[in-house]
Amino acid sequence: MVELLNSWMLESSGNFNMIVGLTMVLWVGSLVVQFFFSNKIGKPDERTNAIYLKIISCMFTTQLIMNAIFITFVDRDIEYFRQFFLLFQGVVFLVGAIYTIRLYRKDFK
Repeated sequence: MVELLNSWMLESSGNFNMIVGLTMVLWVGSLVVQFFFSNKIGKPDERTNAIYLKIISCMFTTQLIMNAIFITFVDRDIEYFRQFFLLFQGVVFLVGAIYTIRLYRKDFK
């Protein structure tokens, strides 16, 4: 799939820009959601530190999995490896945002 996506990005600059734009929307959207719900959770104290630790632990685990996928499936000679790496990092922040929303709904509603 990575090879297919890489060849699709090589076809035109519009395809490349679409992936870059999607990655940036994923990053910015996830960071905004995480920031918003982190503010709703509250300032750091004993209770919220445990919640923040769970979120960071989930993101770290996802980071390890995504790096393993990146190392396993992306060849050395791939043209746009940085874009794939940033896309995988965007997925990590998306998982963190989803987990933040889940914990907020579970603990505060």
